[in-house]
Amino acid sequence: MFRIKETFGVELGVGLFYRAPTLAATAAWLDAAVAPVGGRGQQSGPALVRRERVAHPAGRDRPGHLTRLTDGWSLWRTVCLRGAGLPADLTAALGDAELAAAADRVVAAAGDEAGLVDAEAAYAAVYPGAVGRLTAALHAVAAHPRFREAVAWQNPHALRTGVDALLRRGPDHRTRNTRHRQHEALVTSYLQRYCLKNDTIGFFGPVGWARIEPGAGVRVDPADPPALLARRTVYLEGWAVAAVLAPYAVRLRPWLVPRVMPFLDLTGTTLRIPLAAPVTVGDAEAAVLRACDGIRDANAVAATVLADAGSGLRTTREVHEVLGTLAATHRIAWQPEAAPHDTRPERTLRTLLERVTDAGVRTPALGALDELCAARDALAAAAGDPDGVTAAMSHLEATFERLAGVPATRRAGTMYAGRTAVYEECLRAGTVAVGEGSLDGVRTALALVLEGARWFTAAGATLYRRLCTEIYQRRATELGTDVIPLVDFWLLAGEALFHPPQRLTALLTAALHRRWADVLTLPAGRRRVRFTAAELAPAVAAAFGAGRPGWPTARQHSPDLMRAGDEWVLGELHPGVNTLRYATWVACHPQADTLRAAMGHDVGAGVVYPAETGQEGGVPTRQSNALTGAGDVRLVFAHDSFGHDPRRSLRVGECDLVGTAGGLRVRSRDGRFDTDLMDVLGDVVGAGLSQLFRVLPPAAHQPRVTIDSLVVSREAWTFTAADLAFADTRDEALRFRQVRAWAAAHHLPRHVFLRCAGERKPVHADLTSLASVDLVSRAVRRARRHGGDDAGVGVVEMLPTPEQLWLTGPDGRYTAELRVVAVDGQGR
Repeated sequence: MFRIKETFGVELGVGLFYRAPTLAATAAWLDAAVAPVGGRGQQSGPALVRRERVAHPAGRDRPGHLTRLTDGWSLWRTVCLRGAGLPADLTAALGDAELAAAADRVVAAAGDEAGLVDAEAAYAAVYPGAVGRLTAALHAVAAHPRFREAVAWQNPHALRTGVDALLRRGPDHRTRNTRHRQHEALVTSYLQRYCLKNDTIGFFGPVGWARIEPGAGVRVDPADPPALLARRTVYLEGWAVAAVLAPYAVRLRPWLVPRVMPFLDLTGTTLRIPLAAPVTVGDAEAAVLRACDGIRDANAVAATVLADAGSGLRTTREVHEVLGTLAATHRIAWQPEAAPHDTRPERTLRTLLERVTDAGVRTPALGALDELCAARDALAAAAGDPDGVTAAMSHLEATFERLAGVPATRRAGTMYAGRTAVYEECLRAGTVAVGEGSLDGVRTALALVLEGARWFTAAGATLYRRLCTEIYQRRATELGTDVIPLVDFWLLAGEALFHPPQRLTALLTAALHRRWADVLTLPAGRRRVRFTAAELAPAVAAAFGAGRPGWPTARQHSPDLMRAGDEWVLGELHPGVNTLRYATWVACHPQADTLRAAMGHDVGAGVVYPAETGQEGGVPTRQSNALTGAGDVRLVFAHDSFGHDPRRSLRVGECDLVGTAGGLRVRSRDGRFDTDLMDVLGDVVGAGLSQLFRVLPPAAHQPRVTIDSLVVSREAWTFTAADLAFADTRDEALRFRQVRAWAAAHHLPRHVFLRCAGERKPVHADLTSLASVDLVSRAVRRARRHGGDDAGVGVVEMLPTPEQLWLTGPDGRYTAELRVVAVDGQGR
């Protein structure tokens, strides 16, 4: 990720430079190191960054955006409601209790020869009817208008070649060959995602907003008249808009804004380049590079350069020729492009085109953009009509391919990556109020988990400081100086900054789980274990101490909470990250500025955030950070990162990394910026580490653990692909019986989520469903192909269960979670 082979002709990757002799020795070092590092005060430099210290009141004078959790922790009153867009009830017909009961009787009769014969005969008699019921159920799903529309938005090709193929065979078709089963698996896969997983995308995963208010209970106030959606918005992908304008790139160049690559820095006529000696450039090249400030277009650059007699350039054409040479050598970017964080790229590029003074260039380029936007608008108008969406999507794809000359889809074969030229985001109708009283049973329990999250960020920062120090020392030794270019460090650290190395994560998670093991004594063989927060509080204080967050934004954590009857269930907890900041979510909030103000209050001004990138591994545009403040700083490190105010941006190429008595510091060469390295890296590394926080480690079996009224860990099992031998059984009737035997042997509930090694997302499995069994078997076989028999397979209970769902809509019950922001009361 984020390599520069195409820019400088080298491809850099880095391993982790840890030399710790043993895990135990490093763990002991981490124990001693976390508290001092976590407690280190944030230091700030001049001008560009001045970190404000914000006191977090523990009493009644909390600011209006916060509500008390405990004396040490607060919650944002604004809560993101993530819920499925299709009701969970749609999946019920895929389960078959009668078939499962017949299979269970076969399993129970093992060892009883006579009883086994009778049970097998009864199962064989029931099985054909179950197949018929499943065929009819999947046919009904394939014909369901909202299901069809969801697939049409996400993958029109799958709708045409898979869903429609199943539909054409009719509900009474009993011949289930390989292709037919593939089509059934496709329908099942999409259905379980749309109905039972809290993804936020399109109308099949609309974002909602809730508030924590005085009162008790969780109240759902439906829209009047009843409706699922309050708003639908169709967005164009930036890559698609740029592709449509690419044929006009050369003719548009005079009006495009050239910008210096972030890895470069110019002083006089000396150009610093990564991991190499500086080079001297000519006066003309230096003058042009200095004029490329990220604001001026090429014509303005030319005017600036021509006003400099020392450049040696005399005409606009000569300046443009130098710009062309610099672009060809990858020293500047100079082409039509959309900023990776720009959710409305067509508007930005339209503004650019309207400045073009040559009608012969402006008119056809605007015409192409208008055609693309018209196709987008026609698609938006068709929303709600699956056939209309299918036709409009086909028209948009054809229009795009005619205008751009490239395919209209990317990343074939992936379900979760954005592939089409458009995407839709929707706002759920109705309101949800979470009564403060409903949290009374979980306040202290959640605070205890948050204490562990704070420690986790401090420990993660400690490990990264060690990694960074080793990389710095190696490069400083090579250069013979204690001041090294930040870009050298950045490239040597490589993917370790964005994808935490396994050695580091192993140390961090082992230390985390060891501490939780000191807190939670889990009796062997139990499926349910309960504690009180009061009895655990002393052990939590001893295990996790009272250190400080590992980086500025780590004063916030994002737990996902689900309601299951009278209890709350902790889903994922994202330490050190505010996950309400996603751009298209914020765009759906009626008072987005209040969210930005809340962010500024909690973490202060002058926070350093990474500039977004569209490179592989970067976040999608919809997930770009929309909660930055006017005083915050953007760190620009990727060749396609741009669009932020250059005056509040910091290019890695213009900074040094300096070793001081207080640790490593990042300093810009112009003196504007001077701060601790972890202040610069915190949001970057925090995003990778936030996926790793778990109270309990994987094990053959882990019980459900409840503290007061908060389930902090659901019941879970870990297998290898080889353990699930049923995946290779071709006979579906036999395989279903094998699955029922497997479920009985491990006391698995009916509804589980299963995740195989190498898969991005878990799949839901109803273990009474032939369709789910087939889906699970396919996932296990994929895992075995990629990871061998030892590939891991994790299983976790579905909690809340379908019967416990509380979010209702016009046509049934929906899965849902509340994504909460917790704020640490300890000062910075």
